[in-house]
Amino acid sequence: MNYYPFHIGDYLSATRHLSWEEDAAYRRLLDTYYTTEKPLPTELRAVCRLVLATTETQREAVKVVLEEFFELTDEGWRNSRADAEIAEMQAKQQKQRDKANKRWHKPATEHGIAPALPQHSEPDAVASGSDANAMPPTPTPTPTPTPEDKKPTASSAAKLPTCPTQDLIDLYHDLLPDLPKVRLHTKDRARALQKTWAWCLTSKRGDGTPRAESADQALEWFREYFARAGQNDFLMGRTPRSGEHANWRCDLDFLLTDRGMKHVIEKTLEPA
Repeated sequence: MNYYPFHIGDYLSATRHLSWEEDAAYRRLLDTYYTTEKPLPTELRAVCRLVLATTETQREAVKVVLEEFFELTDEGWRNSRADAEIAEMQAKQQKQRDKANKRWHKPATEHGIAPALPQHSEPDAVASGSDANAMPPTPTPTPTPTPEDKKPTASSAAKLPTCPTQDLIDLYHDLLPDLPKVRLHTKDRARALQKTWAWCLTSKRGDGTPRAESADQALEWFREYFARAGQNDFLMGRTPRSGEHANWRCDLDFLLTDRGMKHVIEKTLEPA
C-alpha cells in the first residue's frame, strides 16, 4: 500500500505514554507493515533490521512496541487494525479491477460494433445460381503491407481500455479525503479523466518502461498518483500560503491539468 488512513486522534490517545524512541519505532513498524502488506518477522533482530533500529535504545523501543501493539502468531507479528485496513483496501482494489475488466470485455454489440457476417465457402457464382461448372472468379491478391501502412492511425486510441471515470473519482475520494469532493460528473471532467487515462496507457516513465499496458495497471497508476499527491505539503495545504494562493485549494480538476501533474510527478521522491 502506498497510502493508509492515519487517524490522528485515535493514534494520540493510544500512544501518549510512549517515549520519543517508542513513538518513532511504532510509526516505522506501521509504515513497514502497510508497505509489505504482511506480518512482521517473528525474530526481533529481523524486525529491527527492517526499521533500521541500530542502537540498543532503538531495539528496546521496537521490542516494547511489538509486545504492546502487535500479537505474535505463527505468521509473524500482526496488528489487527492494520490487517483490517489492508483487507479493506485490497477489496476495493479488486472491485475496481472487476469493474474495469467488465467494461473492457463487453460483447461487441454493446460497444456499437456489428457482429461479423457468416462466411460462405461456395464461390459467388454458385451461390448466385450461375453455372456450377463455371470457374470461380480469380481472387484479388492481398497487397503486401508497406512501412507506411504500419503507421498507427487515429483509430488506435479506440483500442485502449475504456476509461472508468467513476472508479477514478472514487479513488480520488478514497485517497484524498481532505480535498474537495467531486459532486458533479461533468463532461469536462470526464474528458480530463479520459485524457489522463489515455496518456497513462501510451506514455513511458523516465526509465523507458510503460506507465501502464492494461486497465488494471492504469488503475494502479492513478492510485499511486493520488497517493503521491497526498504527500505533497503544498497541494494538501500543510504549508503557509500567501498572495494569490492564500485561499486556493487543490482539487481533482487541478490534478488532471499539466501543471498539477508536474507538481505531483516532478516534485515527489519517486517518478510517476
